[in-house]
Amino acid sequence: MLKSICLAAVLVAVAAVPALAANECGLAPIAPAIPAASDLSGKTVEVGRAEVVDAYHQVKAYQASLQPYRGCLMQQAKIDQAALAAAQAEGDKGKDKAASLKQTMDDMQKVYDKTVDTETQVATQFNDLHNEQCKTDTDPKICPKKQ
Repeated sequence: MLKSICLAAVLVAVAAVPALAANECGLAPIAPAIPAASDLSGKTVEVGRAEVVDAYHQVKAYQASLQPYRGCLMQQAKIDQAALAAAQAEGDKGKDKAASLKQTMDDMQKVYDKTVDTETQVATQFNDLHNEQCKTDTDPKICPKKQ
C-alpha cells in the first residue's frame, strides 16, 4: 500500500511539471492509487473483492476524466499548428513566435504522452490486483473466467 501511495505521489509530481505548459487545458487528471497485488495477502476474499471493485471504479473514473483533457490538448495542438504555420509564413519576422509555438507544442505532446503512460501503468496495476484476487475468488461477477 505504501508503495502505491509513493508511486502515485511521484507520478503526480512528475506530471505537474510539464502540465504547466498545457495550462490552456488545466492540470492533468490525477491517477488513482491502486493497491498492489501483494496488499491482498492475508485479507479475506470479501475484503479483497471490495478493494478490486473500488479500484475498478477509480480506474474507470480516471479514464473518463482523461477523455476531455486529451481532447482539449488535441484541440489546442490544432490551434497551435495553425498559428505555427502563420508564424512560419512571416519568415524572419515570425521566427521567435514559431520557436515559442514549437516549444509549447513539444511540451503539450509530452503532457499527452505522460497521460498515456500513466493510464497504462494504472491499468497494469489494476490488472495485477485483479489477477491476484482471482487466484482465490470464485465470484463469477469478479472473476468471470474462473469456473
